[in-house]
Amino acid sequence: MQDPSPFRSLDFWIAVIVALIVKIRTTRQLSPAKVMVTMIVGIGAAGVSADYAAQVFGVPLPIAAAIVTLTAEGAMRWLLIGINDPRQIIELWRLWRKP
Repeated sequence: MQDPSPFRSLDFWIAVIVALIVKIRTTRQLSPAKVMVTMIVGIGAAGVSADYAAQVFGVPLPIAAAIVTLTAEGAMRWLLIGINDPRQIIELWRLWRKP
């Protein structure tokens, strides 16, 4: 599932951009600078690991790019929220540990 282009296909970038727009429009907990950081992390993660995710999940590359983008952006968002308010991370940990 390797994309022959060094800059990826148009479908790849459309999937990444749509995933970021949906994520950013649905959550507004961070400042604009921190939102930019989460976007950069999401784009970087998609560029690095979308091929692997496509192979693992057995989905087309644009779908894998969207999955990786949303996952990386969400993880970075929670990290930045935790830095600002550690109580939220503790609460998330408690929710995960409940049986």
